[in-house]
Amino acid sequence: MIVLKKVFILFFLLSIKVYCQISDRSSREIDSLIQKDQWDLAHYKLTDENTQFKRLSRYPLHYHLLIKLDSVTVLYKKGKYPQSGEALLRIIKEIHDNKKELKSYYSPLNHIAVTRLFYIEKRLGNVSQGLKYLSFFSSEMESVYRKKQKLLFGVAHIELGNYKKGIEILNSRLKDIKEDYNHLLFSKFLHDKETAATYNTKGDAFIKWYKSTGEKKYLDSSRYSYNMAFNIMKDSPYFSNYSKALHLYRQANTALLQKKYHDAGTLFTRCEKNPELMNKNLSRECVWVGKAETCTYLKKTDSAFYYINKIDNEKNSECSYENKLKILHLLSLNYENIGDNKNAYKYAKISLSEIDRINQQNHVGNYFLGKYEQQEIILSSKKMIEENEKKSFILITVIIFISTLTIVLFIYHYKRKSNTYSGTAYQEREHDAIPFTEGIPLIIDNELVNQILKKLEDLESGKKFLSNNFKLSNLAKQLNTNTAYLSQIINQHKGMSFSEYVNDLRIDYIVSELQNNSVLRKYTIQTMSKEAGYKSTTTFISAFKKKTMTTPSEYIRKLKNID
Repeated sequence: MIVLKKVFILFFLLSIKVYCQISDRSSREIDSLIQKDQWDLAHYKLTDENTQFKRLSRYPLHYHLLIKLDSVTVLYKKGKYPQSGEALLRIIKEIHDNKKELKSYYSPLNHIAVTRLFYIEKRLGNVSQGLKYLSFFSSEMESVYRKKQKLLFGVAHIELGNYKKGIEILNSRLKDIKEDYNHLLFSKFLHDKETAATYNTKGDAFIKWYKSTGEKKYLDSSRYSYNMAFNIMKDSPYFSNYSKALHLYRQANTALLQKKYHDAGTLFTRCEKNPELMNKNLSRECVWVGKAETCTYLKKTDSAFYYINKIDNEKNSECSYENKLKILHLLSLNYENIGDNKNAYKYAKISLSEIDRINQQNHVGNYFLGKYEQQEIILSSKKMIEENEKKSFILITVIIFISTLTIVLFIYHYKRKSNTYSGTAYQEREHDAIPFTEGIPLIIDNELVNQILKKLEDLESGKKFLSNNFKLSNLAKQLNTNTAYLSQIINQHKGMSFSEYVNDLRIDYIVSELQNNSVLRKYTIQTMSKEAGYKSTTTFISAFKKKTMTTPSEYIRKLKNID
């Protein structure tokens, strides 16, 4: 036993020595690249190589900041998203404070930092916040780096559900790279790497599009994009073992989406045995989520809970938003599998509320995308002015004027929608003073009608009608109008009274829930009544029967027969 211990200690010490030698060799290699000012290669080695870089010399400011950015990447890869985000904001401030000294290195450093900040917010489910950062910190960058950011805008559109637009932007990026003959956009050795990265992003986009629509053609397109990326890089000396392992994970995920659960299980097991994947927090988390999902659909509930718990017990790591949402859904399914309806329904509701929250954020995100695209119009217009000068001066001036006017009108409309325009509030207070005479229709300004209808749509999308306090008087206060105006608008534009309008929304919601969420069918009518916002079960049953021509119990029985 003592001999074995000595052998183990000796082996451990030798391993540390070998690792240190490898680390020192990598540090010397990177240091040599920095001394020769080979920026792109040094950046690539710092970012992509699995090394612990040691500072061997004093470096110019731009390399000092590049090394600091690399240390933030280490935090990001460990899943410490909030900490890495805070560190990035400090570095970005340092970059902006030293803009004059950095000169030509200002834009590339700023681009690297903003890109990583955007992806951190994406991991946390805050795409709109990522877009705000992108807008704020990228305004002074050179045009070539604005072009590089097409990837971010493509990803943003995809995350916000505009898959077609996102993929169009990615295709445009592929064209930019292909036509970059002088390597102004990317260095020669990065050409294939960036092309493959764009194809992989397209593959991810098609996966999301498939999940949204269920159309198998998108699954085929994703597989084609992933294979294109793999074939471009397979013979490249810059194709890392980690990237090869990611291709295996994508194969496993595709098999899962194809409902080939046994094949997916085998592939995820191979992923779990791959040290390149399991040594990194994010990919390890994704593999475990894949295993949990596979086990769920194979009815291996104990194994599913085992992998969910592994993710939950992961120390020093922040689970990505997308995986958090997936875990909530898997918890609901697995509790249903073991007959624990209470917890199944609990996690189903949490999952739905999270989806509603992110959908509301997406409205903000889409607003910022609109602003960015208008800024791109202005930038391209300015470029055209430089190239065409006098020949196109009048035409370009018109384009800039229209673009600027569009932005002004868009911001104006956005502020009006948010009730920051004081004139609207004054006008609505005036309306409150007008008495309502029953039987005589009130004359209401069309703009006010449209504003109230838009606000009603927002309340509907937020499912505010499920509250017990969704009453005419309370709603009128929320909308800064009076009950007479609100009642007449609902009557004229919804074709029903206020009480009919509320009942219609609530019953439609419950019917949709019953159709899509089998867990709800197992609960009492009283529970459903409370879920829909009714204080009285009798009122709920009456409203349900009026809408569907059948009682809730009969409706559930029919759904079970269909299933």
